[in-house]
Amino acid sequence: MKRKKNKDERGARAYAIPPALSAPCIELSGNRELLIEGSKGVLEYSTELIRVNTVGIVITVSGRGLNLRCISESALVIDGFITSLAFDA
Repeated sequence: MKRKKNKDERGARAYAIPPALSAPCIELSGNRELLIEGSKGVLEYSTELIRVNTVGIVITVSGRGLNLRCISESALVIDGFITSLAFDA
C-alpha cells in the first residue's frame, strides 16, 4: 500500500538547493572545535588565524592555540580557543 506524501514533504523537496550550488557546511562545537565540509584548501595558517577557501566564500577563523587537527580532500577540523568567524565573498 502506497503512503500519500503530505504537503510538508512535497514542499521541502520543491525548495531543495542543488548540491552544486550549496554553501559549505559549518559545525561549531562550543568555542573549541570547528568542522568545515566543502573546503577547497587552506589559504593561511597560524596558531591565531586560519583562512579556509570554500565554494564562493573564504572563512577566517581567529583565536588562540588554533590547530588543524584533521584535514581531508573536502573537509577539515580546527580546534583551539575560537574567538571569531568571518565570511568573505
